[in-house]
Amino acid sequence: MGSVRCAHRGLRGTAGFTLFEAVMVLVIVATVVGALTPSVMRQLSRARVNRAATIVAAEFLQAQTLAGRQRKPIVVSFDVVNRIIFVADAATSTTTSLRRLGADSEFRLTSLTATYGNVFIMPNGMANMAVTVTVEAAGYSRQVRLTRAGQVRIL
Repeated sequence: MGSVRCAHRGLRGTAGFTLFEAVMVLVIVATVVGALTPSVMRQLSRARVNRAATIVAAEFLQAQTLAGRQRKPIVVSFDVVNRIIFVADAATSTTTSLRRLGADSEFRLTSLTATYGNVFIMPNGMANMAVTVTVEAAGYSRQVRLTRAGQVRIL
């Protein structure tokens, strides 16, 4: 019975981790996290740009729907300085939708450019001109194109 106690005491000294082992594990975990952080941030900014492009396309589709439902032209305007998209009634200038895409929004876009400042959507779904909107953040950009025939494409 005494020999069992001796064997148990011998095992007690090897249980647990040394301070050196714990520090090494923390260093390895910190290195892995540090290596993955830029990749994760890049993926998050790409996801924001992709969502913003989808939102721009949805604004065009909403304008087509409103124009058809109201049987009146709808104007889609772009404030590229503040990165805002307005959808309004062309006759009364009543804003029906306002979408912020700048740094104060969830999208945090660094750039919003449009080939034209305003595009009119007719009740039949056609536009008065083709327009291309480019959304950009962290060096990644997507384009949304509205053709004169009313086709909306994300490029």
